[in-house]
Amino acid sequence: YRGLITWLREFFGDRVADDDSATEFLDWLHENMAPITVRERLILLRAGWKWGIEKKLLDSNPWADLHVRKPPKQSPRPFTKDEVKQILEGFENNRYYSYYTNYVRFRFSTGFRSGEINGLRWRHFNADFTVVWIGESHTHGEFKDTKTGKAREVKLSASLAEMLRSQMAESDSDPDDLVFPAPKGGPIHEGNFAKRAWKTVLSDAGIAYQKPYNTRHTFVSHALEAGMSPMEVAKITGHDV
Repeated sequence: YRGLITWLREFFGDRVADDDSATEFLDWLHENMAPITVRERLILLRAGWKWGIEKKLLDSNPWADLHVRKPPKQSPRPFTKDEVKQILEGFENNRYYSYYTNYVRFRFSTGFRSGEINGLRWRHFNADFTVVWIGESHTHGEFKDTKTGKAREVKLSASLAEMLRSQMAESDSDPDDLVFPAPKGGPIHEGNFAKRAWKTVLSDAGIAYQKPYNTRHTFVSHALEAGMSPMEVAKITGHDV
């Protein structure tokens, strides 16, 4: 608190912090600190004023509804079609990580969220694997609803359906089994997959590293470039239009 008090005294002097001056102070901090540091200071300010209200020293908390400005981020570059081909071939030919080939192909072919694919079970498909129901997700070690809380049904391409039929026949899986389990069973851990298999294959292919989540961005970009309507793309991926 000591350092923060110095900033408060320098900015406010004898003035009382109200909604307008609190906003000005936060803007002033933004000019002098990194966003993460401003966030730490804002947490302290909220807590201090909350304490003051509890002790009946203050009537309101001007910091309660203020938020830290997030610096703009450039959108990730989608993988090109050639890069997608290289990545898939890289997985297919890798002696350690070929296990993930169908998993990666499914990611690039659907644009689904990582958790949605990691939580996918065989019973979520129709009889001939041409339609999949997306209503369950696996993230942070637990199964739960999708990010939006909404379920959707998506029609799959003939080649993807054939891939799934072959995989199902070879694995002799139960309807409740995961479609893409980790090598030792259970859901795929996104962090482990990214650090080991994904990073290795991209490096071997000479492709600049981007997170596996970029398969989603790549699908959306390629679908729009191919002339698919934004409404249809949003329906497939579960995005807001």
